[in-house]
Amino acid sequence: MNRLARAKHSFGGCNFHMQFTPKYRRPVFEYPEVQAVCREMMEEKAKHLGISISAMEFGTDHAHVFLVGCKNYSVSYIAGQLKGYTSYWIRKKCWNTIKRHLWGDQFWTDGYFFESVGRVTGEMVQFYIERQQRKHWQGDDYEYFKVRKTVGLIGQTSLTDFA
Repeated sequence: MNRLARAKHSFGGCNFHMQFTPKYRRPVFEYPEVQAVCREMMEEKAKHLGISISAMEFGTDHAHVFLVGCKNYSVSYIAGQLKGYTSYWIRKKCWNTIKRHLWGDQFWTDGYFFESVGRVTGEMVQFYIERQQRKHWQGDDYEYFKVRKTVGLIGQTSLTDFA
């Protein structure tokens, strides 16, 4: 699910949980037809961009999508691509179903929610960065550090105690 990707000059992961809301927060996803078209078009666009959709669910007035492997694109670019493509096709294929809820040429609100999803916590990154100049074989162990921090021993000893 949160796998790391290898490319020619990079190695890492970039995954996002995103949520999109229809204009005026209308309950357009109460219709299975609208959900189906949105799902199909998001999957098609994601495949074209070279990213994967790990999960997608709908509330009556919003859509959640978990995107994996987004390393080549900014969040705003991905959101714009997915929203623009799905908006066009939903309005084209489902207009008779949604026209009483929406008007004009917009399907989605201007905004969106996003959150990066990774394999490590902020505390793990801080631990790594603070100790990056040490040799890997000196024995720094994050789990050991975490246990000592939890029981209140961090701060009472020096960092050399971890070597």
